Amino acid sequence: MTAATVRERSVRPPRRPGLRETWTANAALLSRGGPRALLLNLWVPNGLIVGCEALFIPYAGENAGVLLAAASGGMLLGDLTVGRLLTAAWRRRCAFPLRLLLAAPYLLFALHPPTAVAAVAVFVASAGFAATLPLQERLLALTSEQVRGQVQGVESAGRMTWQGIGAAIAGATAQVLSPTVTITALAAVSVCVTVVSRPYVDRTRALKAAPGSPRR
Repeated sequence: MTAATVRERSVRPPRRPGLRETWTANAALLSRGGPRALLLNLWVPNGLIVGCEALFIPYAGENAGVLLAAASGGMLLGDLTVGRLLTAAWRRRCAFPLRLLLAAPYLLFALHPPTAVAAVAVFVASAGFAATLPLQERLLALTSEQVRGQVQGVESAGRMTWQGIGAAIAGATAQVLSPTVTITALAAVSVCVTVVSRPYVDRTRALKAAPGSPRR
């Protein structure tokens, strides 16, 4: 179904931008409040939850594979459902609930549940990674056509960077606190970032791409 319905979309610029053009486009992107709010939500909550996943081995020991498999399955289900089955309007409506879903089930780890319960929580939470899709759509809607490829590169690089930061924070914190406390704390911070930044993300619906650039 996916192979038959995915449409090819080229985001390559007509020529390779130079260093000055790259820095100019990045500065323009980060100078606008709407894109900054979207990038914050694409990077930080995601990275913190990856930090939770980085502690599966010290948390669950030999059962860590069950949690990792549950995370992969939940992410796959979420991406397929949101990306292929929901309309654009429903994706926009689900963006905030999915961002909460990404972190809220990890709060159950405060109770140190058995592996089966933890796996269900991880599976459900990982479906929340699909929040990336509507946020990316909104970011591209605020981006002029000729720099969309570059903006996608910035978003992807920042998200991967924050995943590394999240894992580093989790590992360093777990050296002082227990993996259980660290997972719960990271999930709580992720929820707080999502809730506090929600008004700024909602305002992007009324914004348009930067003026003076072609639109589709």
